[in-house]
Amino acid sequence: MRISCPSCSAEYDVPDQALAAGPRTLRCARCGHSFRAALPEPPATESEPPPRSIPPAAPPAPGKVMGAPTASPTESARTPPPPPGAAAQDRLADAPSSPPDRFALAGWLVTLLVLALAAYAGYAFRAEIMTAWPPSQRLYALLGLA
Repeated sequence: MRISCPSCSAEYDVPDQALAAGPRTLRCARCGHSFRAALPEPPATESEPPPRSIPPAAPPAPGKVMGAPTASPTESARTPPPPPGAAAQDRLADAPSSPPDRFALAGWLVTLLVLALAAYAGYAFRAEIMTAWPPSQRLYALLGLA
């Protein structure tokens, strides 16, 4: 939405989402004047749409208990749309989560295996490591493995 400062007529592009929650006080970067800005009101319609008629209920299927709540497949599949001012993060929080990726799980397991093997090799070959790299003697001494 394009907004102009009432004092100096500087124009700014303000996203509609910034004003969706209601009017906000803005400050002009050019002159420092503070003013309130809001989304324009939608045009009022003279006639409201006619109310939808409710279709007659279908007879219960054989074996169904009378008075038991039932939901049609179209009603259970519908989800209410998010409010117009909802942030993308809020919409993602309501989205169904996907199952964990098997390749990611395998990658974590391989990484843990490699780290475990490296720790074992550092313990098993500590004498050779301390001979080849003398500064490692301090580390092994701190760990009590010297």
